[in-house]
Amino acid sequence: DIFNVDGTLNEKAQIFVGEDRFVVREKIVEKLREEGHLVKVENYVNKVGYSERTDVAIEPRLSLQWFLRMKELSKPAYENVMSGEIRLVPEKFKNTYRHWMENIRDWCISRQLWWGHRIPAWYLPESEDFVVAETPVEALKFAMEKTGNRLLQIEDLRQDEDVLDTWFSSWLWPISVFDGIRYPDNPDFKYYYPTSDLVTAPEILFFWVARMIIAGYEFAGEKPFENVYLTGIVRDKQRRKMSKSLGNSPEPLELIKKYGADGVRVGMMLCSPAGGDLLFDESLTEQGRNF
Repeated sequence: DIFNVDGTLNEKAQIFVGEDRFVVREKIVEKLREEGHLVKVENYVNKVGYSERTDVAIEPRLSLQWFLRMKELSKPAYENVMSGEIRLVPEKFKNTYRHWMENIRDWCISRQLWWGHRIPAWYLPESEDFVVAETPVEALKFAMEKTGNRLLQIEDLRQDEDVLDTWFSSWLWPISVFDGIRYPDNPDFKYYYPTSDLVTAPEILFFWVARMIIAGYEFAGEKPFENVYLTGIVRDKQRRKMSKSLGNSPEPLELIKKYGADGVRVGMMLCSPAGGDLLFDESLTEQGRNF
């Protein structure tokens, strides 16, 4: 045991304080062996992910998160796409949509970042109990009511440090464009909502498209758009997505200098059927120029 009765680290554990975790793991094995507590050492084959930016092993860490219940919330979005009220083009993506929506899970909406919309929850003094409110003033009012303490100050409350998932902000996009959340009866919102078409890539069919539909029915009582046109994704010849870190993305201005703007446009159109990925090859823009 590495802890004293009062919860502090005992002398055995003190020798590891300040050490890198990877170094400590090796030292702990040696310490267990020395003291006769090690039964056996066994190698495991495992897939450990590494950060592409820092090249550090990605390790799981248990933590408290905020979740949104999705099962009931998502029903109108599922039913109205399946019935054709909202049309997916090409139609083959209805099966993908069906799979996601029939197996939907609760949505983890909290993120441990330093930017974004802060979680609107305030914890009560010396407690894990909390209140949810739109403003700090409102939070203080709710906290007073919950605790019965009329002497509470806003400084006594602690707002949750997490921010909302980016998708949790963007799922309101069709409604928020014309301030439809705050002013649902304003003339611009009533004129433009719902819109006709959404053009996007199939890789965010669930992460954004489905969620915009869910939000539309939940907050505006209406679908956000009539049709969803799903384009292909431009990839390199090895089927990898274009990426700055991989350096596999062509420079459009250089291609335009070489083949002309129209040549580049035609080249991209030659191999971009709806819903099918485009494997980019410079010869396509050359064909476009020649055409």
